[in-house]
Amino acid sequence: MEVRSTAQRDLIRRLFRGNYTHPTADEIYELARRENPTISRGTVYRNLNFLVESGEILRIPSVGGGPDHFDVTTSPHYHAHCRLCGRVSDVPLPYNAWLSALPHGLDFTVETHQLMLFGTCKSCTNKGD
Repeated sequence: MEVRSTAQRDLIRRLFRGNYTHPTADEIYELARRENPTISRGTVYRNLNFLVESGEILRIPSVGGGPDHFDVTTSPHYHAHCRLCGRVSDVPLPYNAWLSALPHGLDFTVETHQLMLFGTCKSCTNKGD
């Protein structure tokens, strides 16, 4: 079944092009309203869910009770979460690099994994200086 594209979905896709900030749904909603003041929050949420389900973007699940973030980079990679400002950023670490450190006798087959680093981003650290 072919799913038709809508102007609202195209707008949300456009907002993700080149956007590596890992925005929340509310941040995407605010950006979308600048271009289409009549777009509803529900429309944005439905279209984000569609884009996640179709594999066009990734959902980064809520961290520490905060909102989900979304990522235009769909290839496997890791993230860092700043505990002060809430920003999520990519971590330039080779994917699966840590798997070789697992004990050889581990009676377990890893099928998938996620890694989220928690700490303070450079911007927040510099504010304290």
